[in-house]
Amino acid sequence: MTVSEENFLTILEYCIHPHQSLPVLKEPADWKDIMKAASKQNLFPLVYDTAAQFSSFGELEDEYFASATKTLTQQMEKTSAFLELYNAFLEDGFEPIVMKGIICRSLYGTNADLRPSGDEDVLIEKKDFDRAVRIFNRCGYTSDETPDKNLAIVQEVTFKNPDTILEIELHLNPFGTSDYKRVQMNEWFHDVFDSKETVNINGVSVRTMEPTDHLLFLIFHAFKHFIGGGFGIRLMTDCLLFAEKYGGRIDWGYVWNALTKTGVDSFYTDLIILGNTYLGFDLPCDKKPTAVTELLEDMLRMGTFGNTTKKDRAAAQFTVDAVQRVKENGGHAADGGNASGGKIKGMTRRLFPSWKTWTSWKPYLADKPWFLPVEWCKRVGRYLRGETDNGNLSEISESYAVAEHRVELLSKYKVV
Repeated sequence: MTVSEENFLTILEYCIHPHQSLPVLKEPADWKDIMKAASKQNLFPLVYDTAAQFSSFGELEDEYFASATKTLTQQMEKTSAFLELYNAFLEDGFEPIVMKGIICRSLYGTNADLRPSGDEDVLIEKKDFDRAVRIFNRCGYTSDETPDKNLAIVQEVTFKNPDTILEIELHLNPFGTSDYKRVQMNEWFHDVFDSKETVNINGVSVRTMEPTDHLLFLIFHAFKHFIGGGFGIRLMTDCLLFAEKYGGRIDWGYVWNALTKTGVDSFYTDLIILGNTYLGFDLPCDKKPTAVTELLEDMLRMGTFGNTTKKDRAAAQFTVDAVQRVKENGGHAADGGNASGGKIKGMTRRLFPSWKTWTSWKPYLADKPWFLPVEWCKRVGRYLRGETDNGNLSEISESYAVAEHRVELLSKYKVV
């Protein structure tokens, strides 16, 4: 962890657990690096609000003011648009369950809109899908997606309104069904519609999960991203703030039982230890740490969802591929102990995907397989020119190294 990253955490601790005097930062306090770390964690406006109180922030206050204000204004617009939409559901006698997003932002009190959200998430029963779509459409929200008729396998459908900047993810399954771990996590949320928990947000009664279920959902959500592209400080903070606020109402025996049965208990234990150490929390935890330092470094490296840069996105895909190959190999690392199957092989798979992958990208190849070498050449050319989402060949090599490190960390949490 760099000095700037440590200072970022110090400021964030003050943001969520303010005290009488400003925190003391480690020298040298490089404000540009601190704000870069805040931006990578999608907490820029929240950290800016505190940073502006330091005299040493100086001229940077004006430089970053426009960016922080724009993010805040956009989030306020999203919040207003969402509450207007949710009111339309209430007027129709329909109460979708709202997850994370606006519920998590409310944990930040007066700083709620300084904690940005990319979208809002609502969960409905599959039988109510058509009804929900009609309300969305009536309010100007449409989707380009055509979900499978078997709604049992659909995770979410995204709705947008051209007149707002708000996006809604309408969930039919909390975590999707693409692998066993997601299906296993879904099993804990079949009964969430039987209880009715509401929170008042700006005068609107918003239905959500009761605290025990919602905390479990937030932890699983963070873990889902951790074993995929990675996750960041913001998700950890959301989980711990929720546990802090609702701790007296949470059935902790149920939560730890669920975490243990799904293999997420050591992950959440380390989150608690990190929060208590760096962010001013005082949450009870009598369990032993697993990989606290490595987990923090991974969170700081990968950012909010592991998609900040091309290198991050490539590393995330390499990680997903590596985990999948290990699972296909019966849970054992392949090729002499290398979890990713060897660096050259891994990069080759990235350059030359499987026939199944190619035909999903380019359906015409199914009838004209002789064009495959042409597509290969085009793909290699794009990599050499650095035109792909994964970057150029040099960047891929760096991303691969990050993925190797991430697979080692995942093995400590027994994901592989």
